[in-house]
Amino acid sequence: MTQQERNVKQDQIPFCEERQQLIEAFVEASRELVELQSQQTQNVISGDPDFVRFDDLLHMAREKKDQAKYALIAHRETHRC
Repeated sequence: MTQQERNVKQDQIPFCEERQQLIEAFVEASRELVELQSQQTQNVISGDPDFVRFDDLLHMAREKKDQAKYALIAHRETHRC
């Protein structure tokens, strides 16, 4: 088998429902983080002195995104999909 044939085979990964769920969880967690960052930025722009109230929410959202990312990475390394 040539290198080109191996590359084609690697690109033809079968559908994995768990992988798809992990991707969706990562994308949703990323969206939540971006939305919170946007809200905080808007509060800074509008002069809200209490914009730091987002800090804990941002911290939790960042952790959620990181957990989703590492779950996806672990799945990919374990299942090669």
